[in-house]
Formats: sequence, C-alpha cells, structure tokens
Amino acid sequence: MKNYISDVIVQQSSNEASFRMERLYVNKLNIILVQILKHDWPARWRSFIPDLVSAAKTSETICENCMAILKLLSEEVFDFSRGEMTQLKIKELKQSLNRYSN
Repeated sequence: MKNYISDVIVQQSSNEASFRMERLYVNKLNIILVQILKHDWPARWRSFIPDLVSAAKTSETICENCMAILKLLSEEVFDFSRGEMTQLKIKELKQSLNRYSN
C-alpha cells in the first residue's frame, strides 16, 4: 500500500500542470502517506527520509510536495498525536526526524 501511494504521489507531482490541477488529490494522498508513516516509520520504513530527499532532487514540484509531506508529518508527531500514539512512539518519531534535520 505504501509503495502504491508513494508512486501515485510521485507520478502526480512530477508534472507541474497535473500537480497544480490535482492539488487536492495529492494533499489527500499525502495525508494517507503520513498515516502509514505513523505506523511503519522508522521501524519498517527506515529509508523513508533518504527516499524523500532523493525524490525531492528530481523536480521542483516533487520537492514542494516533499516539504508538504514533512510538514504534515511534523504536525502529526509534534502537535496532534496526543491520544493517537504512545509516548514511546512519539519519542521514536521525533528522534528519527531530528536525526535527519541536523
């Protein structure tokens, strides 16, 4: 599922015209991806950040969308995750995000 969602996001974000036209659809896919990430990353999807960085280098619109994904992820982890994730999981995700931001 995560591979399919990721592939569709990249496909929709690769072309600037389709990215702008399908922005709402891409945003919904981003939200789904973040929900998957909350469960799979970092334990079962260690390569997420390196994959995201590699994808961001391919085009401006993909880079823009990668930043949107990171924003959603940081909001989920740092702000809105109370009650949805255990404190241990929140700590693990924060540490993983911080590892790549330094």
